[in-house]
Amino acid sequence: MVKLYFATAKVIHFNRFDNLMKSYMLFFLFFTPFFCFTQVSESFSDGNFTRDPTWTGTVSNFIVNYAFQLQSAAPVASTSYLFTPSYAIENAVWECRLKIEYPTSSSNYACMYIISDVSTLENGIKGYFVQVGGIDDEISLYFQEGMQKVKIIDGIDKRTDGKPVDISVKVTRDSLSVFRLYSKLSSETEYVLEGEVQNSKVQKSKYFGLSFTNTATTGNCYYFDDIRVTGLMIQDVIRPELTWMKIMTPSRLAIHFSEPVEFSGFQIKIDGEDTRIIEQQMAENQESIQVELDMEFQPGKRYVVQVNGVKDDAGNSLLNNQKAVGMTEPISAGDIVFNEVMFHQPDSSAEYIEFYNRSGKVIDLSGMVFTTRKSDGSVNSGNKFPDGLCMFPKDYLAVTSDASAVKRRHACPDEANLIETGWNALNNESATLILTNSNKDTIFDEFSYLASMHHVLVKHPKGVALERIYVDLPTQDLQNWHSASSSHNYGTPGFKNSQYRDLNPQSQDKEKHFYLESQIFSPDNDGDNDVCVLRYEVPMAGYLVNITVLSATGEKVFALAEQYIAGKNGYFMWDGRNSTGRISNIGIYVFYIEIFHPESGERKQIKLPVVLSSR
Repeated sequence: MVKLYFATAKVIHFNRFDNLMKSYMLFFLFFTPFFCFTQVSESFSDGNFTRDPTWTGTVSNFIVNYAFQLQSAAPVASTSYLFTPSYAIENAVWECRLKIEYPTSSSNYACMYIISDVSTLENGIKGYFVQVGGIDDEISLYFQEGMQKVKIIDGIDKRTDGKPVDISVKVTRDSLSVFRLYSKLSSETEYVLEGEVQNSKVQKSKYFGLSFTNTATTGNCYYFDDIRVTGLMIQDVIRPELTWMKIMTPSRLAIHFSEPVEFSGFQIKIDGEDTRIIEQQMAENQESIQVELDMEFQPGKRYVVQVNGVKDDAGNSLLNNQKAVGMTEPISAGDIVFNEVMFHQPDSSAEYIEFYNRSGKVIDLSGMVFTTRKSDGSVNSGNKFPDGLCMFPKDYLAVTSDASAVKRRHACPDEANLIETGWNALNNESATLILTNSNKDTIFDEFSYLASMHHVLVKHPKGVALERIYVDLPTQDLQNWHSASSSHNYGTPGFKNSQYRDLNPQSQDKEKHFYLESQIFSPDNDGDNDVCVLRYEVPMAGYLVNITVLSATGEKVFALAEQYIAGKNGYFMWDGRNSTGRISNIGIYVFYIEIFHPESGERKQIKLPVVLSSR
C-alpha cells in the first residue's frame, strides 16, 4: 500500500527559534509535503499551558510552578488530564519526563496519551497510552478502544517502586506499526527497553495528552516536563463504515458509524424512497446521529435504509451506505433457536453456532449471551452478541471466531449471514448450549448435543455439523437433528440447512392415521431424503404405538417404537439403520404399525411400504 504524507498547516511550537527560522520552517513544510513532521515541543518555560501550544481538559487541576514544570493541583481524589493537538503516528517519537512524589499504586499513577482520537477521557478514547505506576509499579503501553484497555507491552515490574519516582519515558513507532517503549531513571544515563509490540489497530491521531490519578493526599505530587513529539501524519485513506442502525421509536432512527463523519450533506432513503428528516441530533464525537422522520416504522417489517452525503474529515465516502433495520420487539422463549452447531473444529476452519428466528418479530440481540452449562448446571460466562445486531423473521445467523475460514470451507452463498464474536471452544463429545439474556436469568433456548447423534455413516465427526431438520419442532427432540450433508462440505452456516424440511400439511385421509412424507429415501447423507419421516394424526391422544421395520420377506430389521404413548399428531424417523447399528441394504421395507387405545379399546394394524434406495 502506498502511503502519502501531507504537511500540517500549523506548527504547534518551536522552542526559542527566531522569526527568521520560523518563516523558513513554514516555507519548508509548505513545499515539502512528503516529508512533513508534526511536532509538540513543550518545556513550560513561558509559564503557562494555555497557548503555544494550547492544552485543554481539567485545567483547574494543573499549574505551571516556579520551576517551570507542569504540576498537579487536584483538591480531591480524581483523574485529571490535559490534551493538545498532535497528528504524529508514523516514524514517531513521544518523550516526557515525569516525577511523582509518592509511591505509585492502583490509586496513584500517571499516563501519557501518545495517540488519541479525542481530547477528553470521560467517554474513553481510541488510541494508545503509557501508564507510569500501578499495582506492579511498572511502565506499560496500553491500547484503548472506548473504555476497554488492553496492555500490549508489559513493562518491568518495580520500575517505579520508589519515592520520589523521577523518570523519563520514550515511545517510538516505525512505519511497520512496531511500538518500542523505553524508560530512564534520573540515576541512569541510557534508556532501558521495556518491550516492543506490533499493533496497527489505529492509523491516525488527533491529540497527545497527559493525565494523573490521585488520592485525597496526593493531588499535588505529579510533575510533567520536557515533552517532545515528532512524527509523520499519514493521509487518511480508510473509508468510514456504516456499522449499525436502530429504530428508537416508530419515527426515530439512530445511525452509527465506525469513525467521526461530517453530516453537512446527510440524506437518507428508505426502501429506495427519499425520506424527509424533521429533526436530527448528532453525537458530540460525530460518530452517530439520531433523526426524527416524517414516517412511522411498522413492527415485523424489514426496511432497507440508505445513507447518502456522509464523509469523514479526510473526505473519504462511506464504504457501505445501506443496512436493513426493523422495529424490534421483546424476545420470548423459543423465538430464536439453535439451528446448527459445528462442535468439532475442522482443519483450516473454525467452530460455529447457528441461530434461526422462527418468530414474526424483529429481535435485537444486543448484549444477549450464548454460552454453555457447567457440569453442576450453572451457566458459564459465555460471549455477548455485538451491539446493534438484529435478526429479522426467518433469518439465519452463524457466530464464529473466523468467519472467512468458515465461509471458504463450506462454500457459503453471498446471502449467508456470519459474524465474528468472542469464542470459547466447544466440547468435541457433548455439551449443553444456552441462549440467554445479559443477566443470565432467562433462558430463550437450550440444546444438549452428543457426538453419537451423528449419522451412522459419519465415522469421524470432526468437521461435520449437526443440523436441525424441522425448525418448528422442539429443540431438544433428538430425532430432529441430523449430520449436515456433503453438499456444502458438511455444514451450512448462516443459510438454509441441508437437512431442512417443511412441516407438510396433514393427511386429508383421516382413516389412514399414519402416512409417509416420501415413499423413497436414501440414507447416504447427501442432503436429499436422508431420513424416512413417518407422520401420524389420530382422533385422540393416548394411543399406545408399536412400530417395527420389516424386510420384504417379513424379517424384523429395526424396532422404531415400543409402547410409545402418542399425542394427537407427531412423527417418527428412520435413518435406515438396522438393529446392529448399520445401514440396511437397498430394497423394499415395511413399517408394521400397531395402535391401541386403552380407553376406547380401538385397535388397528397398519402396513406402509418404503423403498431404501441409493443415489
